[in-house]
Amino acid sequence: MKTILITGTNRGLGLEFVKQLCAQEVQIIATCRTPSEAHKLNQLINDHNNLLIKKLDVTDDNSIQSLVSELHDTPIDWLINNAGINGDHRIIPGNIERDNFMNVFNVNCLGTLKISDSLLPNLYLGEDKLIVCISSLMSSITENQQGRSYAYRASKAALNCAMRSFALDVLVNDIKVMLLSPGWVKTRIGGPDANLDVQTSVTGMLHVIHEFKSNSHGEVLRNYDGMEINW
Repeated sequence: MKTILITGTNRGLGLEFVKQLCAQEVQIIATCRTPSEAHKLNQLINDHNNLLIKKLDVTDDNSIQSLVSELHDTPIDWLINNAGINGDHRIIPGNIERDNFMNVFNVNCLGTLKISDSLLPNLYLGEDKLIVCISSLMSSITENQQGRSYAYRASKAALNCAMRSFALDVLVNDIKVMLLSPGWVKTRIGGPDANLDVQTSVTGMLHVIHEFKSNSHGEVLRNYDGMEINW
């Protein structure tokens, strides 16, 4: 049975990944900052004996190390880096805030890079050895025709860049890295006007993962429908 660890599972895409993968013959380790408050996630425990819930704050190195110690030598086949934030939407020219940028970068880019690095020993023990990073169409400089969302756009572009380098460095150990855009989804980040529900987005991303997982090294950003997105 494969083991899949997912970050940011208390709501949105992360919760939907847990729901869909729990229906398969895999072991799920669902992580979030405050498990006691993740009520929808905890409800899934009653129906699924292949689900474990663990505490993890990707911005806190002590929290990351605690999880690593708990897992010890547990093999991990997939690491799905889903945890992310969009920051303050009110940031516009004349109102650029350093703290907002640093907070968004810390979660979306450095948090993902750090947890991926920390779990490498577990990934080495897995069969698929796959790291999936949830990026965004908004990371694309080519596709940016609307402006705004400076911190979110830049953090996801930085995530793509960092994980491409990381993918090249761990290629010698047969670690694979995928960069995926979920599309514009009705989540807390995407908002109510988005054109996709979480079920459609996650179903699509799982299809893409299965199709490309054996030979991905962070060289492209793929949409939930498998199409490549220009950098």
